[in-house]
Order: sequence, then C-alpha cells, then structure tokens
Amino acid sequence: MVPPVRSLLAPLALAAAAVLPTAAAAESAASCHCFRDRTFDPARPAAADPYILATTRSSLLSAAFGVGKGSLVASVMGGTAAEDLWIAHWAGARTGRPAESLLGAMGEKGSWKATLAGATGLGAAFEGALRRGADRVELAAQAVDDVLASRLGANPDAIRALRSAGATSEETILASVLARRIEAPVLPLVLHVRAGRASWGGVLRDAGLAPAEIDGYVRSLVRAG
Repeated sequence: MVPPVRSLLAPLALAAAAVLPTAAAAESAASCHCFRDRTFDPARPAAADPYILATTRSSLLSAAFGVGKGSLVASVMGGTAAEDLWIAHWAGARTGRPAESLLGAMGEKGSWKATLAGATGLGAAFEGALRRGADRVELAAQAVDDVLASRLGANPDAIRALRSAGATSEETILASVLARRIEAPVLPLVLHVRAGRASWGGVLRDAGLAPAEIDGYVRSLVRAG
C-alpha cells in the first residue's frame, strides 16, 4: 500500500539536519545524462536526485510522443537542450511537422520565434509567448504543463501551484508523478526539497518507488490517461 502523505512528511522533517545540495545545484545537473548515482543511498540522500529528475522528464516526453527514450538521451548528450526537445515534439505534434525538422530549423534560424512564425494550433498562450520572444525555458514549461494535464492527468490547479512556488519543469514533472502515486498534494514535499531539507530520492523511497521503476510507472500513467 502506498503510504499517505502525512507519513511522507515525517522523514522529511528528520532530514532537516542532513546536509543536502541546493535545489539550484540539482537543477543545473538535471540536464546531464552522465549519471554515476542512479539509486537512492541513505548515506548520500541527494546523490541520485539529478538522475531522478532527468529520467522522469525524459520518460514523460518519450511516453507522450512515442519517441525512443534512448534517442532523447543521445540528443541531450549531443548538446541539444532538453527544453528544445520538449518544444519540438510538442509543437511538432500540434503542427504536423516532424520534431527533427523543427530542431533543424531552430538551429538555422536561432530562435523558436522565427522557427514557428506563422504556425497555428499552438494555443493562444504559447503563440503569445512566441511573439514576445520568450526563451526556451518558458516555452518548454508551457509544453510540459500541457502534457502533464492532458496526458498524465495532473490537476491544472496543482500544476499552477507548483509553478507559483518556483518549481522547475523537472520538479513539476516529478511532483505530478508523485501526486498520482500518493494521491495527495505534493507541494509541501517540493518545498522541503527546494529548501534543502529533503531529497527527491528520499521522497521516492517513502512513496515506495525506486528510481529504476520511474520509467515504467510514468508510461503506465500516460497509457491510463
């Protein structure tokens, strides 16, 4: 049985005395797929956090758009920003253009504003962001949030609350997955992790989910809609 959220918060409080990397450090490492730590180690509770964030992000993108996860990993290792992959696959699905073609065009034109000029079907919010030249992080966040709501079944209000609290796309994805797992609000958990008082590895452990099980779990959620 998945433990209730109140039982998850108790070990988070105990983790307050642990020295954990800052959220910013975890975010900067989340774009790299050269991970040495891929399992939770109680002696180093945050060591696997960058891997957990990155693999959950890639799993959702792969499951939502039917692209091989290996190819996504290879693209990131080759220098493609994870945000650009999200924008290309999301916009490609809406415009009928292959993601690879959009990525190539973006490389030539230098911006998503120029690449997607004249495109329709992207939604008013995304098209407005394009017109004002929003950066890839903001554009990808819109794509991520749409997929979380439409394909993962995440609560839009919960997504907005996470964003308002400063959660990155990686954190928002993982938190939304955890919300489905524990069937309870996860904003308190996110705040604990961002404050350095807990780790994602520890939160996953308390939810009964190992890092190696994330991919299969995310795919099951997407299939269930």
